Amino acid sequence: MKEKLGVAVVGCGAVSKNHGKAISASKQAVLLWAMDIEKAKAEAFSATYGGMPTDDWQQVLSDRNVDVIHIVTPHFTHPQLAIEAMQAGKDVFLEKPLAIHPSDGRRIIEVTRRTGRKLNVCFQNRMNDATIGARQIITSGEYGKILSASALVRWDRHGDYYGKSPWRGKYATEGGGCIINQSIHTIDLLQYLCGRVVSLSALDGHLRDATEYEVDDSAMVNFTFASGATAVGYFTNCATGFKTARMELVLEKAVVTVEQQGLTVDTSDGRHVFTPAETAHGEKSEWGLSHGRMIEAFYTAVREDKPVPVDGLAALEAVKIIAAIQYSKGKTVQLQER
Repeated sequence: MKEKLGVAVVGCGAVSKNHGKAISASKQAVLLWAMDIEKAKAEAFSATYGGMPTDDWQQVLSDRNVDVIHIVTPHFTHPQLAIEAMQAGKDVFLEKPLAIHPSDGRRIIEVTRRTGRKLNVCFQNRMNDATIGARQIITSGEYGKILSASALVRWDRHGDYYGKSPWRGKYATEGGGCIINQSIHTIDLLQYLCGRVVSLSALDGHLRDATEYEVDDSAMVNFTFASGATAVGYFTNCATGFKTARMELVLEKAVVTVEQQGLTVDTSDGRHVFTPAETAHGEKSEWGLSHGRMIEAFYTAVREDKPVPVDGLAALEAVKIIAAIQYSKGKTVQLQER
């Protein structure tokens, strides 16, 4: 087993700070490179977290000391960068989404199979305390099976958010808006806890009177799972002053509520149990606190040659769901199993 993994971070924008913090705190890895096409961003990242700054992707790929590449770049770049990294013999920790289109996600998965490299997609909220607790409850069967669920995301993203990053707000480069960016984590958790989505019907739209973006800012969805359970989802970026991400799971003998703040269980016999969790605060508190947990789990998987927390096939499910939401326009869409 290698003592420490050589790591590079590609893409040094806002989300990269969570990667930098995790790498700095890790005893399993050392940061070798910070790469961004805007070299000033790479230099700022390096000044805080270490590594050599560069704007040369090939320089990172050709370094034999680099074992793992964190890809923290705009959505539309994920397939090309992930594939090139794996073909160069690197394992990949990829920010969500896996890809904009399911077909590109499948291309990435095929390269993981062909090269034998490991790829993990950062759905870090799977490692939040509330999610872990809910998963344990569901698996145990203590309160029976899931009958239905509700997912709610209420956030606020005004035009200046899109203006700061020219790739945002465009279907060609971001792949959507509220659904693929903010709500994708809750959509992932919904299918992670309730099982595979087999069909859905949805309406998505651009509801705010704004010209800074072309993509959806709101959606409502009816889901049907392989188990026969159903769910409803309400997702919006138009909720001024709100920052809510919540799921409620109706089981046969309890209602389980999953939030970053903690896990609530209301049982059929009147018991109410709230288990709090440590929460993040500030401008980007919606990221939660589990980036570091997932990155550490990925490093362990690479060093010990074990399965990663969220592989390409697992991450593809959210991409398929989002594509179906965008295609639906109120009609029922059947989702392929793989």
